[in-house]
This record gives sequence, structure tokens and C-alpha cells, in this order.
Amino acid sequence: MEVKDEPVQWINCSTWTDQMAIETVEANMWPPKRHQLLTVSALGSGKESFIYGAYNKTIVYENYSLPSRLGPLTDLGITLPTSPGKLKLVIFNATIPDVAPQGKYEAYIRASEQDHFEIICVKIQWELGPK
Repeated sequence: MEVKDEPVQWINCSTWTDQMAIETVEANMWPPKRHQLLTVSALGSGKESFIYGAYNKTIVYENYSLPSRLGPLTDLGITLPTSPGKLKLVIFNATIPDVAPQGKYEAYIRASEQDHFEIICVKIQWELGPK
């Protein structure tokens, strides 16, 4: 059975103070498939310049939180410093392992800038079927 691409299921979990207005969230394929690279990008407009900052990614499997991944903003594919205007952040770039169990997944990607104001908070969710 072939799975057809669908729109990414995402939620903007930012507050009104977020520093980036997210316009779209795109993926190279959706839904995710085992043993294939999944790249998810958030596109939008930055409201201010970012000099430095950090992100936090957390994957939740069937309501169980896996250890978070932390890193600098540059890991999201942007060159710092930025200027106000169009931005593209690669918020997820990983291969879904063959051993990943079937079930419901959620990923929360949060990023903040040098003054600790939130840039984005995106929640993506998917269901991984049987092998």
C-alpha cells in the first residue's frame, strides 16, 4: 500500500510575543516513513534581528517524553545575525529509525533569541503505522 503525501499537521504553540510570524510548515514527505530522512521547515517573517539564541526539540511518543535536544540557532539552518524579514528554519531533520514503534508522535520545537524571547514554538504530530 502506497502512502500519499498529505499536508504537515502542525500547530503554532507560540505566544503573541513570538519573534517570527510563521506562514507555513513544509516537509520533504508527509507522513513520515521509517528509514527515510524527514526534513521539516518553518517559513515566515522575523520581526527583529537575532544575534544568537538556542532551540529545544522534544519528541513525545504515546504521551512519553523522550530526552530533549538542545542547540544553537545556527543548527536550524540560519545564518546569524539575521535581519527582520523572510526566514526559513529547518526545525526537524532526522531519519526515522527502522525500530521506531508504531503509534502517535508529537514533536515540539521551541527557539528563543538572545533576550530569551520566543522566536517560534511549533508542534508537529504524526502517526507511524506498522512495519
